[in-house]
Amino acid sequence: MRRFASIWTVASLGLLLASVLAFGRASAQTIDEEPVGRLTIGGNIGVVLPSMSDVNDNFHVVNPFLNRDEIRNMDDINASLLTGLDLRLKLRDHLSIGFNWGAVAARSSIDVDRADVRFFSRATTYQANLYYHFPFIEAYSERTQLYVGAGLVFLRSGHVEWSLEDHTTNFFLVDGDISELSGKGVATADGNGYSFLVGGSFQLTTRFSIAVDTGYRFAKLDNLELQEVEGFRERFNIDQNDPTQDVFREPGDWAIWDFFFRDPNAQTNDGRRRTDPVVPGEEKTGCDGCPLYYGSGGPIEVDYSGPFTQVSFRVHF
Repeated sequence: MRRFASIWTVASLGLLLASVLAFGRASAQTIDEEPVGRLTIGGNIGVVLPSMSDVNDNFHVVNPFLNRDEIRNMDDINASLLTGLDLRLKLRDHLSIGFNWGAVAARSSIDVDRADVRFFSRATTYQANLYYHFPFIEAYSERTQLYVGAGLVFLRSGHVEWSLEDHTTNFFLVDGDISELSGKGVATADGNGYSFLVGGSFQLTTRFSIAVDTGYRFAKLDNLELQEVEGFRERFNIDQNDPTQDVFREPGDWAIWDFFFRDPNAQTNDGRRRTDPVVPGEEKTGCDGCPLYYGSGGPIEVDYSGPFTQVSFRVHF
């Protein structure tokens, strides 16, 4: 994180210095002959329509298990929340630079008597953008600005969580039961990308303005590292006089490895693989023959790429 902070600082200062040297000092926008501050601080809120194909594919594998126990399907993730704090500086009459610190988050969940199912992801976002303001707009309305922008997007401190807990009482006695997929996993990740946008702002006064930006961003968490794994593995005593009839709920932690890595050869921290044989009575074994999400496909990508729209309220200094 400290290395990232240093890179972010150097890149930001370098971009700002290069812009100032190249374009010089800007003249202030005027409204009713009053100057508008060139430094702007604002808060924004919006939505991005992400391409969560890997995550939604995993939901589609879970849904038949849920349906067997008469539980509704998981909702696909089609929208994610955007929030941020935006700092912009006008470098020249029609050129400005901006820095944004914010967050993006997405979730889908089911909480019913039979099961608790939850997917949640979030990441801190950092952005550096360059904006060009079209000069002809001010001739029609001195309070209005129309601009286009582009820049870099950094996703940091990514958190991805998946959990499924079975509350039914059929004790894993049928194939395709949700108990086979019960477990919880938490992963961390980072990612980089870029974005393009077009926006417009309206100056309410010389001090305050509102704006709407819309565009497209490319950014995803694609290097997930699984930090926590909890397999909801339980033993059910069917016949108290015959312990050999005990039934274990499986595959425990393997359901989590399959959800995140989608690879039967994925290796746990202690060297186990899902294709290793099951050892009856032992807690940590392989799970050869257990149901799985995918036989191949590689680790999931939590993809926040997609069209976005955000609304901002800004203060000028």
